[in-house]
Amino acid sequence: MSKLLNGLQINRIYQRDCIEGMKMLPDNSIDLVIADPPYNLGNNGTKINMKETYGFNYFKEDWDKIDDFQAFNEAWINECHRVLKPDGSMLAYGTHHNIFTVGYLIEQSSFTIRAKYEWKKKNPPPNFSGNAPHFASESIIWASKGKRRTYNLDYAKRINDNKNIQSVFETALTPRFEKRHGKFPCQKPLEISIKLINLHSHPDQIVLIPFCGSGSEAVATQMTNRNFIAFERESKYIELTNIRLENTNELKDKLIHLI
Repeated sequence: MSKLLNGLQINRIYQRDCIEGMKMLPDNSIDLVIADPPYNLGNNGTKINMKETYGFNYFKEDWDKIDDFQAFNEAWINECHRVLKPDGSMLAYGTHHNIFTVGYLIEQSSFTIRAKYEWKKKNPPPNFSGNAPHFASESIIWASKGKRRTYNLDYAKRINDNKNIQSVFETALTPRFEKRHGKFPCQKPLEISIKLINLHSHPDQIVLIPFCGSGSEAVATQMTNRNFIAFERESKYIELTNIRLENTNELKDKLIHLI
């Protein structure tokens, strides 16, 4: 029988708005949150149409157009704080489009920001407009709810020649073999998801994924023997994630050194 958390099935993606979904979760019930929220590029990004080249338009997806962006961020951050256990952590992705607002609101919600990781992209996409540098990195804020938090130094040393890691992850963009079941405009590499989950949680704990998207974090929890609860509004992305979850064995050989 599947495990339940306040009536919600563990290791399942629910098709609903994450703020509504999180309200169904009890206080102090989640060990780790990994949030890859909309960056609001639909309103603030370049207007160049890339659908013909990439199969989707990075900057004009409906889910990435939010009118009251501050209120939206405040709502999901506050819910994440409520559902986290006292020693739980949150990891939140962002670029300059949203990271300063998100960071400010994280602190306003009584989180403590512990560090900021940077994902440095070896092969960043070009800036087609030519009016700014190529955007070659994204940030990940690590914040804790209380004084106690999880940072697995043994794992950090295992993946870094017996030395603590630095706060920069350098990888290429998500490889093709991770996209073989479908495309998503901002899919994160499994390498980063696996590292973050192993650094900031323990086996059998519950990871909340408010914005499931293509499901990289859900796949990584399955590969690292964690549990997840995820929310996603778009049925096509839920279908994509479920297909990926059914085919994780094909990925383990390529990523076993990180697991």
